[in-house]
Parts: sequence; C-alpha cells; structure tokens
Amino acid sequence: MVYADVLSKANVRARLTGSIDYRDIFDEHIIDCAMALPLLPLKTKVIDVGTGGGLPGIVWAICRSDVSVVLLDSVKKKCAALEDIVRILRLENVQVCRARAEEFASLNQEKYDVATARAVAHLGVLLEYFSPFVKIGGKCIAFKGPRAFEELREFHGKEKILGWSGLEIWGYDVSGKRLFIFTWQKASDAEIKLPRRVGIPEKRPWWR
Repeated sequence: MVYADVLSKANVRARLTGSIDYRDIFDEHIIDCAMALPLLPLKTKVIDVGTGGGLPGIVWAICRSDVSVVLLDSVKKKCAALEDIVRILRLENVQVCRARAEEFASLNQEKYDVATARAVAHLGVLLEYFSPFVKIGGKCIAFKGPRAFEELREFHGKEKILGWSGLEIWGYDVSGKRLFIFTWQKASDAEIKLPRRVGIPEKRPWWR
C-alpha cells in the first residue's frame, strides 16, 4: 500500500508512529485499522481523535471513498506531515485539523456519525472525548490492547452518564498480538456538561 510507504518516510521527520519500517507499519498498524471497516455505516462522517499518523482515519478513507474523515491532532509537526500525506495520496475525503479534542468539540458538537481513536488514552477518557462529537444514533470505535479490560472495569455500567450504551467488543490477532475493538452507541445526550476544559478529562475522570 502506498500509504505505508509514505507514512514510513514521514515517520523519519515527524515520529507519527513507533516504527519507520514499511512492513511493520503495514502489519501492525494498517491491518489493525482495517479490522473495523465492516463497522462503518455508508456515507458516514468520522472524526479520528489524536490521529497521530492518520490511523485509522486515512486507512478508512482510502478503503471507503464514501466516508469523510477529520484527522484531529494537537501537534503542529504531526498535522503538517499529515497534510503532506493527504496531498500525496490525493484524498479528497480527508481534512486535517490541529486542536485539542476538548476545544474542537466545543465548536463541533454532534457533527459526526463516528468518533474513533487508537492508543490515545484510557478507555474511559476516550469515551468523554468522543461524546460531544457524536450525533445521537452514532457510535464510537476504540482500538485497544488487553489492558483495556482493566480500564473498562473502572467505569462499566456508568457509560450512560456520557450518553453511551450497547457495548460490543471484537477480538482479533495482528502480528501475534491480541487486540480488541470496543464500540458503543450514542443513545442520549450526556448527563454532564461536555466538553470540559482542556486536561480535565484525565485529571478528574468522570466515573469517579
């Protein structure tokens, strides 16, 4: 895939992912992201929070031309590299935005059908980041490793506070690693005011 090659080269200057090797990027990152493609509705609007190297957003945009994707990251160098990647790949269905999730959410409430992230934060914190972005009836898709089950135990059963319900979990193996996709449906408005100020979701978890 051309994207794997372009991302490998961009990694040298912007450190978008942990590896700069083409094969590692393809096997460990791109294949992982592709696992969620069947979960995307037709003609859906996606926000990829803390996107880093454009994962999973760019993979989804390449594979699904009907999907429009916003790549959100707060790091200037990463966003500049992402803009180059989007230009090289000629992806007309991708937009790069530089902002913190909490700040961007205050201007873009309930604009998206799907919010997603991969290896960004605690699972409960991700649910808070996602909630203000997603329309009622939409969903969130979080890519996590096995440790996420420990995180889930901290708040499971309280997700309604953020408007989420209907947890589903998919497990699969990529490059010898057991990985998981967690999804929730946005069933209602949050019971608390969102978004909170920058940094507060991690400092004062909503479930405690």
